[in-house]
Amino acid sequence: MKLFKFLLPLLLVASCSAFSLDALFSSEDKAEELPAEESAVEELDEEVDQEEESDDEEEEEEEDELESLEEEEDEDEEEDEEETIEAVALEEEDEEEEEEE
Repeated sequence: MKLFKFLLPLLLVASCSAFSLDALFSSEDKAEELPAEESAVEELDEEVDQEEESDDEEEEEEEDELESLEEEEDEDEEEDEEETIEAVALEEEDEEEEEEE
């Protein structure tokens, strides 16, 4: 009875079509698994590289947007300075005209 309790799980595993005693004791499977693991590592490396590239592209786009915004701000500041200069010049002209009268 004890032997039956031990053999029953073994027989169930042996009945599976994917199981063989040769594969259990053979080291060939390990040799086959290593390239699969290496290819999995390579795939992960490629995915990481792609993610880094996409991150770099996003950072470049953000930098470009920031640069364009800074340029627009600079242009706005220049326009404000020009308007201020024009306003001051007009005020001076008005003051001169009032003094002449």
